[in-house]
Amino acid sequence: MALFQCKLFSKELFRSVNVNVTLPTPDSGNCFFESAVKFPEPGQKYQVLWLLHGISADESDWQRFSSIERYAQEKNIAVVMPDGYNSHYVDNPWGGNYYSYLIKELPEMLRSLLPLSAKRENNFIAGLSMGGGGAFKAALLNPEKYAAAASLSGGLEAEVEAPGGAMPYIQAWNRSCYGMNNEYFDPAKHDVSVILRNQAAAGIKLPRLYQCCGTEDFLHESNLRFRDLARSLSVDLTYEEGPGVHNFDFWDPYIRRVLDWLPLAGGLVD
Repeated sequence: MALFQCKLFSKELFRSVNVNVTLPTPDSGNCFFESAVKFPEPGQKYQVLWLLHGISADESDWQRFSSIERYAQEKNIAVVMPDGYNSHYVDNPWGGNYYSYLIKELPEMLRSLLPLSAKRENNFIAGLSMGGGGAFKAALLNPEKYAAAASLSGGLEAEVEAPGGAMPYIQAWNRSCYGMNNEYFDPAKHDVSVILRNQAAAGIKLPRLYQCCGTEDFLHESNLRFRDLARSLSVDLTYEEGPGVHNFDFWDPYIRRVLDWLPLAGGLVD
């Protein structure tokens, strides 16, 4: 697996940004186990998983605390992990245009540098916690860009009750994204349930959705409400749950399940 730790200038954020990219490449497994992983020939591309972190994290968390590189090598898929700060992956006048950066600017930059497919059927987006909500928002608002989206313990509602002493920080982050009095909060852009209802009512073909949450997670009830809404709208949603709280002990095995669920080609694509 090749690891690229990139620093790029973003016009949308008007600053340098960090993004980690892993590409499946030949390794010792090719010698010992006849691995099928190959370098791309001219014209060949990688399928891509855009993988988002949660609040208080950065572009390194998935690599530091899960086995995503090993899982992606097995599945022959590239993984892009941007730094989304505490942005909820939305555009806002104070913190920057993270939504526009994620869905347009970053893909264009990376596709100009690396052999990443731009075709809908080869692009997937997923995330945990804040990143789960961000992944669903991006996919539901841009169904022409992503074939599938996954939310792991997703923050799928605007108002949450977090345990311990986290609430003051979450409230401060929300104000930085949506304004002191939620004056920048637009349900049609920022509320995943409203977005889902609107897109379903418009008859838009949506990406396949995968959702999971630990049964002891403080976001479990919120995730059940979204699951029930999706089912009532006959949305193509796969829902799974199991014992677990809001940490990588739950997310690591479930990101592997996400990769098993994705409609992958098993190799390089045209």
